[in-house]
Amino acid sequence: MKTYLILLLITLIIIGVGCKKFVTIDPPGDQIVNPKPFTDDGTATSTITGIYSEMMNNPQQFSCAYTTLLAGMYADELYYYTPGNFDEFTTCNISEVNHGLIESAFWLPAYKYIYAANLALEQLNATTTLSSSVKRRLTGEALFIRVFCYQYLAGLFGDVPLVLGSDYRQSISLPRTSREDVYAQMNKDIAKAVDLLPANFPESDRVRPNKWAAKALQARIALVSKDYATASAAAGEVINNSLFVLETTVNNTFLKDSKEAIWQLQPVRPTYNTTEGNLILPANNNTQPTFVVSSYLLNAFEAGDQRKTAWIGQRVYNGNTIFYPYKYKIRTNQTVTENYVVLRLAEMYLVRAEANARLGQMQDALKDLNIIRKRAGLSNATANDTQSVLQAIEQEKRIELCFEWGMRWFDLQRTGRAAAVLSPIKPGWSQHDTLWPIPIYQLNLNPFLTQNQGY
Repeated sequence: MKTYLILLLITLIIIGVGCKKFVTIDPPGDQIVNPKPFTDDGTATSTITGIYSEMMNNPQQFSCAYTTLLAGMYADELYYYTPGNFDEFTTCNISEVNHGLIESAFWLPAYKYIYAANLALEQLNATTTLSSSVKRRLTGEALFIRVFCYQYLAGLFGDVPLVLGSDYRQSISLPRTSREDVYAQMNKDIAKAVDLLPANFPESDRVRPNKWAAKALQARIALVSKDYATASAAAGEVINNSLFVLETTVNNTFLKDSKEAIWQLQPVRPTYNTTEGNLILPANNNTQPTFVVSSYLLNAFEAGDQRKTAWIGQRVYNGNTIFYPYKYKIRTNQTVTENYVVLRLAEMYLVRAEANARLGQMQDALKDLNIIRKRAGLSNATANDTQSVLQAIEQEKRIELCFEWGMRWFDLQRTGRAAAVLSPIKPGWSQHDTLWPIPIYQLNLNPFLTQNQGY
């Protein structure tokens, strides 16, 4: 237990730019003390925006690139060019060799930001000196951050500890909470965030979530929860808002000033735009490829689909043509022209399409589906019954949202389609592969944690 507390304190010390403002370590180094509540709008705001900065500061974490890359390999989108430990994600056979990676890239940073959000919520609740508008906005943003992190923890690991406060004495030995209960808390939090957040963006960029970003996240969470009426309604409110417009050409979708963007994360590392661009794009023709597009995805594009030429790059390496993700087109540049897109309008059309199809509203579902297809230069879908419409929507999401936050993997997982799609192409696939293992070091630290079946 003593070792665990020391490691916890080390984790909290390195929470980052914004969190340093409200984490205090006593001189003996063995006690966490909450400082006084926020005293002014500027300090409180910089604390929350500091969390967003930390989300983009470390390239090897879930919020910066690794959800896209590792979950993309776990599905059927990507593989790593050079054989090595990453191959376990491509084969869906994660061993203890990669437990340290999933702990450092997913488990620890997600809980780090949850802790920061929880502590901010406690301070915001205690303060009496902030303006009411700032207090409401920041409370909504802290709830949004907590939901944002838990969706990936629950999506990747299933049942996870549900930490809702900053007192380590209550959280150091929490057992896993059922995924259903975690999602119930997420639905509660995001509904409150929708009520608290204002409709406007506080600056010209879309790098701090507003009401509509919360609505978009609410729609995504509701779809996973099979609350299709809420998913359709929430997505529809975003679609009907004049702030957001589908870009007429797919090439403009991932620019920082895209009108399609609902929420983006702003680059903070010198010479970077996005980490994905930096990790994936080749410096020159002699540079060894890294993350490469699978043949399964390449062959899934329809003839004439503009997204294939716009979003997939190619090069010749050692005499072979290599295809790589090309949604982000800047590898290094002092000028930021691309923010990291987290939520965008096309996803909302496809969320509403699926939700309406599952509600039996086929014409509405096809209308939204065909809006996305038309933008890509394709003709209307020919699906004409519930099953074929749902399959057409799954296919459209596969193409439209490829290389975006593991969307393909999470869709296969939540719909129960993972085994049918992946077992034929991944030898050794078993049903337990629908969840990642709880990192072994976390099991050693907390005797109340249990491992997922099959690991």
